[in-house]
Amino acid sequence: MDSEDETKKESKLPLLGEIKIPQNGTFNSGEELKKPENNILTFPLLLTVFAATIGSSFQSGWHTGCVNPIGKVASSWYNESHYYLFGEKLTNEETDFIWSLTVGIFNVGGMIGGYFACRMADNIGRRNTLMVNNSFIFTGIILMTFAYFVNFYPLLPIGRLITGCSSGIASAIVPLYITEISPITRRGTLGSVHQLTFTFSNFVSTIFGLPQIFGNAVYWPCIFVLALLPAVIQLVLLPFCPESPKYTLLTLREVDKAARDLKKLRKVPNVSLEIEMMEKEASNTYGVPNVTIPELFTNVLYRKRIIISIMLMFALQFCGITAVFFYSRQIFEDAGLTGTLPFYMTILAGFLNFAMTIVSAKLMDHKKFGRRSLHFIGLTGMFFSTLGLVFCMSLSQSVFTSSLRSLGSIGACFFVFTYIISFATGPGPIPWFYVSEIFPPHAKSSAQSITVICCWIGGSIVGMSFLPINNILGHYTFLIFTGFIGWFMFFTYKYVPETKGRTVAEIEREMGLDSIKRSISESDL
Repeated sequence: MDSEDETKKESKLPLLGEIKIPQNGTFNSGEELKKPENNILTFPLLLTVFAATIGSSFQSGWHTGCVNPIGKVASSWYNESHYYLFGEKLTNEETDFIWSLTVGIFNVGGMIGGYFACRMADNIGRRNTLMVNNSFIFTGIILMTFAYFVNFYPLLPIGRLITGCSSGIASAIVPLYITEISPITRRGTLGSVHQLTFTFSNFVSTIFGLPQIFGNAVYWPCIFVLALLPAVIQLVLLPFCPESPKYTLLTLREVDKAARDLKKLRKVPNVSLEIEMMEKEASNTYGVPNVTIPELFTNVLYRKRIIISIMLMFALQFCGITAVFFYSRQIFEDAGLTGTLPFYMTILAGFLNFAMTIVSAKLMDHKKFGRRSLHFIGLTGMFFSTLGLVFCMSLSQSVFTSSLRSLGSIGACFFVFTYIISFATGPGPIPWFYVSEIFPPHAKSSAQSITVICCWIGGSIVGMSFLPINNILGHYTFLIFTGFIGWFMFFTYKYVPETKGRTVAEIEREMGLDSIKRSISESDL
């Protein structure tokens, strides 16, 4: 009976060749692939990661951050354009509303892009999806720039919507693509490059938004045009980069091409161990259709995983980071800083986020740390930072002596910085690639899409609700974030499994899903 089952299993995989699995059921390729000689960062691998992030992750960070420094001059132009088009001036409230809509519609585009990302990734591949995504980037940038020269401001929010779509696609596909091409012990480091590139471009866009550069009434549209350069670089480099070998093998069933691409990435003549591991995954999923988004919630094998992945994304947003970066200048002003200090403190905050993300990327695959521990450490730092921020802002606005108020202002700045450093330690980069580590191949695309959608929804909620709530509660608004962070700390400690250096099968065993899979298989016999 056993030999018949094995024959059937091998005959169902004509494209994959013979899969030799030991009689005791032990599969050791995973341990072999964790050895240092199998985890070298080769030039083709680094080039592929660079090409994927420079035109995608870079765009997301740039278009998120560039609207902050040009907000005043751009909204002033809105008023002039409205008068040119309709012969009447906008009130301050109307101008603020339209500009807020322009900023916020980017998140709506992100949700739309995130929804369609999984279909594109499964139908045309990871690399080709990023290539096609450049059409949205070019269209959005052209519309935003063209709006100024034809004096027709409605084109700008339309362009923001389209660039938001491209960012939603990038947020889903880039971490997926990088995780699939990375060696098993390098997934954390390379997976963090998406967030690292995002923070870098966000920081650089703030610098280019200085009044001395593009943040003035004459040159502010140039900040959009500048984003065309990384898109062009990606279009030039990506054709020389391989498709994800895992996608080629598991979805297209092209073993030879997957092996060639893997050899190109690893720069070794023999990739049989890694191909063997992929074939093992294929033997478990052959004939299984791609999991749909509803099935992630209804199927017991995926429900726990998708809840964990969504919670990590919600932790990223409901910790309050969107509010801190969108309104950092106002936060520093509320803390008592005057003149140009709030602006330069905002730039410093962006730099700290970028610098700490570099450190975090190195820690991701360090033997003393893991995804779970870094995420928990980051949340803990944010928890105490928000408490310290509220205390110091209360002190800075108190009726005590001026020296105490000054001490409160300094303390508030300090805790904003520790908050950002803590965020970059784990809660910022980890959720983007964690979902790719915890799901099997036939469920990754749908899981990546729904978690990205949830991330954009969370960002929209926090971004739109912060100012109204802050107008009522003042700096005590951050206590709401403290409560959320406390909940996510508990959830991480209780439910989030470690994924560093582990295969999907190993993660499933820790989560107790292997026994569920066996019982389902037995019931199907």
